[in-house]
Amino acid sequence: MSNKVFFHIDVNSAFLSWEAARRIKENSDSIDLRNIASAVSGDPKKRSGIILAKSSIAKKFGVKTGEPVHLAKRKCPELYLVPADFNLYIESSNAMIRFLNKYSPHVYQYSIDEAFIDMTGTQRLFGDPITCANSMREKIKEELGFTINIGISDNMVLAKMAGDFSKPDKTHTLFKNEIEEKMWPIPIEELFFVGRKTAGELRKMGIETIGDLAKMDINYIKRKLKKHGEVIHNHANGLDGYNFLGEKAKNKSVGNSTTTAFDISDLGTAKHLILSLSETVCARLRKKDMMAGVVSLEIVDINFKKNSAQKKLKRRSNTVNAIYSTACEIFLDIWDGKPIRHIGVGTSKVESKEEDQLNFFEYTFSKEEKLYKAVDDIRDKYGDDSLKRASFLESEFRHMEGNKSKKKKDGIVYL
Repeated sequence: MSNKVFFHIDVNSAFLSWEAARRIKENSDSIDLRNIASAVSGDPKKRSGIILAKSSIAKKFGVKTGEPVHLAKRKCPELYLVPADFNLYIESSNAMIRFLNKYSPHVYQYSIDEAFIDMTGTQRLFGDPITCANSMREKIKEELGFTINIGISDNMVLAKMAGDFSKPDKTHTLFKNEIEEKMWPIPIEELFFVGRKTAGELRKMGIETIGDLAKMDINYIKRKLKKHGEVIHNHANGLDGYNFLGEKAKNKSVGNSTTTAFDISDLGTAKHLILSLSETVCARLRKKDMMAGVVSLEIVDINFKKNSAQKKLKRRSNTVNAIYSTACEIFLDIWDGKPIRHIGVGTSKVESKEEDQLNFFEYTFSKEEKLYKAVDDIRDKYGDDSLKRASFLESEFRHMEGNKSKKKKDGIVYL
């Protein structure tokens, strides 16, 4: 066992547990939602009417997170539905983080219901890792009213994998000397950072379990899946691949993001919002007379899980077509089909046009840039809403999300 010790904390059925804890705190005679067939859902009359969290009893009826409410009710007619309350979830999440800070100054929140704690060197204060984790679970149950799973390892990836083992209210270890026994027999789609699309590609290669991937030649995996292949091969072998702590950008960047009033569950709507965000980002780049070399996209799903990626442009640009099309490519790569509540489009490796080296595409791009320069001039004079794409005429989104018009005029020209 190495000297490093990390805990992964995962709230069991977070939204439902937090609602149940609140109800019991307010009235000790309340029925515990976790002990009946119940679920937290969006408004069934809207597209956000999906299951966000369910009890273990509802799960036995086949109710699944992310499915429409009407389908869940067909499976379980007696399903008790609770409306989502995101203010409660944020308050409960903050309370958990404050509790964890009592154990270590190094607490890294991964999502609204997950966190990592660097517990290295705390044994003299709290005992060995397993004893400490069990005590932590009991105290959270007593003080905050909900249960958690704790995964223990010497790095974050393995701690997260351990935290996802059997639930609820359990402690699991997954140190490197336990990988072959505990992790390698698990189906490949259970590996962190392997989604449905990647799992399908791996199965085409004859890879069925995490152990199959771990034993596969890394160069072969990299040829097939590029950098992502290297990351998941590292995970399968108990090595860090994904950087949970993130890295601050060392170069200039321009971006824009928005949280929607409803959950986005189809590709067309997502692409329309990406177009709107790209319009704003490109307008800001052009205003600064800058060109971007990298496009990034971030999505946050209904469970507050973040996923992001970036892609290098063949040529630096500040045009909507280049930024939008690249952002859509990234979206198709990283979206796992779960409804989305937040999308962000960003650009980096940003340089002034004078620094940018022109190439054979100069003439083609310069014509498009001249067109957008004319568009910018009109918007500067008459307001951002004076010129917009016709597709935003009856859209649920503004044509430049996250951007405020300086002026508004009655006359609108549609592109």
